[in-house]
Amino acid sequence: MDMVELQPDGRMMERGRPIGDDPLPFFSNSVQLNPGFTLRSFFLLLKRYPELPRVNRFFPGMLERYGSWPERDCRPAGLDWLQLTRTVEMVGFPGKPRLDIYHVFHGMAAGEALEIKSYQLEHLLDVPVRLGGLRHVVFGDKVNVFVFETTYTLFDVLEGIGWQLAFHGTPTECSLRR
Repeated sequence: MDMVELQPDGRMMERGRPIGDDPLPFFSNSVQLNPGFTLRSFFLLLKRYPELPRVNRFFPGMLERYGSWPERDCRPAGLDWLQLTRTVEMVGFPGKPRLDIYHVFHGMAAGEALEIKSYQLEHLLDVPVRLGGLRHVVFGDKVNVFVFETTYTLFDVLEGIGWQLAFHGTPTECSLRR
């Protein structure tokens, strides 16, 4: 499978060459996140390739807000990195069994996964992003979860991260204060 490298400055490379203005033919390529790739890099990617925001209906609104966010030092203490993982979960037993396949984009702190929806997006921009393994959950058994190496396509990365970021729609000025 051909590889697309995502650069910290938002460029995409294939075989050492920059990808032009049309990223769509590369959606099925596997992805490598180069060192230094952060959530800010993800937004730079969306800005650099105007077709990409069409993948997720929340991207255009996020990009509008991105212009007003700080340009550096957007990394909360205690959050080591952000990670995209894939989960394959067998559910529905007893009864009609079903197989659910989905992506989760979460934070990692001291080796433990944590939800990021309580953070404002602008506070996560400079957190490194990594691609994690595939979790295999059998009939709800959260104790014996198997983790495998896996690959991600460009589409997986865009949609997987985009899905989670869609839950971050509340601007800072609208968040509840205690």
